[in-house]
Amino acid sequence: MSAHDGGQKAKIRRIMLALDAMNCEAALMEAAALIAAKLEAELDALFVEDADVYAVADLPITHEISLGSGRERAITGSHVEQALRCLSREAEQRFSAVTRRSRIKGEFQVTRARRGEALSDASARVELLLMQPRERTIVRVRIQETRPPRVFVLCGATPASARALELAARLAQQDHHVLEVIAAGEPDAAQLAEIGKSGLRVNLHPHPVNTDSLEMLREVENRLGNMVLIAGDLTPAKDRRAVLEELSHLRCQVLLVN
Repeated sequence: MSAHDGGQKAKIRRIMLALDAMNCEAALMEAAALIAAKLEAELDALFVEDADVYAVADLPITHEISLGSGRERAITGSHVEQALRCLSREAEQRFSAVTRRSRIKGEFQVTRARRGEALSDASARVELLLMQPRERTIVRVRIQETRPPRVFVLCGATPASARALELAARLAQQDHHVLEVIAAGEPDAAQLAEIGKSGLRVNLHPHPVNTDSLEMLREVENRLGNMVLIAGDLTPAKDRRAVLEELSHLRCQVLLVN
């Protein structure tokens, strides 16, 4: 049965927000809370203490240089653990403040694992995984952007695709008014027709059936402000980690829909 049958909407109960030491600012949590509020969902946060950072810290050749004194000193695993725990506590305080202001429910969790493995595990057990832009630059270029932010959805003829398409339409209708559908094969025609009745303009970008997810991602305009929803069951389990790694380098918000 399609998500649109009987007038039933796809109901997302919980969203998981992926955080780490380089990506835990209040602004990112505010953006995630806004999505949760729009979808009437609870918002959980998963702060990943990257195991690779601990491994590097324990190497005898690893040192750090103080910005204040310019002096070099050795790094130990205990120093790294203390720093990461401090960051996770600060992130939890920000998260609690954001969820209170937004009046949404949610839990904050901390795990120590390799980042890719933690995200792969989370993506397999939650309904919606939200990955915020990860890469930063110290240079900001102001550009007069003529095209407003857009919502993209990667879908096919799978159960999660129907949910992803409906959720993308709901988000696009509220703020963007245009939905970019990147589809492997023909998406549900009746569902597209129902979306079109809302006045939302749908741009369809068809691909052959069973097109690789990484190939479909090339259609996404990778810039801040854009959002991409991806049906989680488009990617075989053996390829999920590679896709997650690629997604972590996008500048737009990424939502994996299961």
